Amino acid sequence: MKIAYVCADAGIPLLGHKGASVHLRSLAGALARRGHRVLLLADRIDGENPPPANVTVGPLTDGSLTQVLRDWACEVVLERYSLASGKALEASRALGIAYVLELNAPLADEAARYRGLRDVETWRVRERTILNAADGVVAVSSGVRAHAIQCGVVPARVVVVHNGVDLERYESASGEPVRHRYGLGRADVVGFVGSLKPWHGVDLLLHAAAGLDQAVKVLIVGDGPQREDVEALARSLQLDNRVVFAGAVPHHAVPDYLAAMTVGAAPYRAQLDFYFSPVKVAEYLAAGLPVVASRQGDLPDLVREAGLLVTPDDASELREALHRVLSDHSLRHRMRRAAQRQAKSMTWNETAARVETVLASARTRQHPGSGSGPGKEAAA
Repeated sequence: MKIAYVCADAGIPLLGHKGASVHLRSLAGALARRGHRVLLLADRIDGENPPPANVTVGPLTDGSLTQVLRDWACEVVLERYSLASGKALEASRALGIAYVLELNAPLADEAARYRGLRDVETWRVRERTILNAADGVVAVSSGVRAHAIQCGVVPARVVVVHNGVDLERYESASGEPVRHRYGLGRADVVGFVGSLKPWHGVDLLLHAAAGLDQAVKVLIVGDGPQREDVEALARSLQLDNRVVFAGAVPHHAVPDYLAAMTVGAAPYRAQLDFYFSPVKVAEYLAAGLPVVASRQGDLPDLVREAGLLVTPDDASELREALHRVLSDHSLRHRMRRAAQRQAKSMTWNETAARVETVLASARTRQHPGSGSGPGKEAAA
C-alpha cells in the first residue's frame, strides 16, 4: 500500500525525543519494512534523531495536502489524531481514498484537564465528528477504544494496537558508559524514562526512593514541565547525591540508559480513565528490566509476570515493591526472563502488522472523490 502517515500536532517534533515522536518514526519505519511505501508528513520535523529508513518525510505545511496526496498516488491516509486534525480527512474525501484515525488519548478532555483548553464541548463535538467519519480507528489502549465507542464509533471499526519496541536496538546495549558518566558504580539503580509531567508520578518515585537503602540510586531520563519541581523535591528529601537527572537523550541512546538500570518504574498517578499504552513499559521489557508500575488501565496486561503492580498514588506501597525487587535476586532473575519473553510479542513489526490489517480493511470502504462530505464539516 501507499500510505500517508500524517501528524498535524505542533507539539510533536518528528525527530524529537517524546514518546509520540518515537511512535511516529517507529511505526512508519516498521510499515516500510513490511513492504509498504510510506509518506510521513508532520507539522514539525525538527529534532536530533534520524528519520526512519526508506520512509519519505516532509513538512505538512508545504502546499495543498490534497495535491500532495494526489501527486503521491496515496491509497490510504493514517492520521495521528490531534486538536489540529481535519485537513487530512478533508483531503482523503476529496480524493476518494480511505482515512484511518490513530487515537492515542481523549484529547479534548486531556487538554481541558491539563492545558486549560477552553470551550471544551466544541472540541468534543469536533473529535466525535472526525472519529465517526473515519473508515477505521486504531486505538492505543482499551481505555482509548472505550472512549471512541462512547463517541459513537461502531465497535467493529475500533481496534486496539499497543505501542511497540525495536528489540534489535537492545541486543548490543551496554550500561557501563552511563554508569561511569554519572558515577553510579555498582549500585542498584531505580530508573524512569519519560516526560516529566504530573500524571507520570515522578514525585511519588522520589518519595518512595527516600525510604530505600541509602546505596540505591535513581536515574531519571527525560525532561518536561515538572523538572524544576521534581529537582526541588529531590533536594528537600536530601536525595541530591542519590538521584541523577539525565535530561532528554536521543532515542537511539535509550537502550544504554536502560541497561544501566536494575528496575524500571512507571508510577502513574491514579486516573479514573487511565488510557495510556506507555512506550516506556515496552522499552523496560525489551531491556529485560523488572517493572514496578501502577495497577490501572492496560498496565497489568503489559507487565504480567515481569514485575509488580502497586496501588496508584501510594508511595509506601511503591517503596515496598521496589525494595522487594531489589532485595530478592531470584525474583529479579525470573522477572527479567519474563520481561524478555513478553517483549517478543510487542515489537513494532507486530504493531505494524495489526495497523496494516486496519488499513487494508478501511480500503474496502469506497468513497466518491469530492470536495464535500464529512471532512469539510470536521475541518470547519
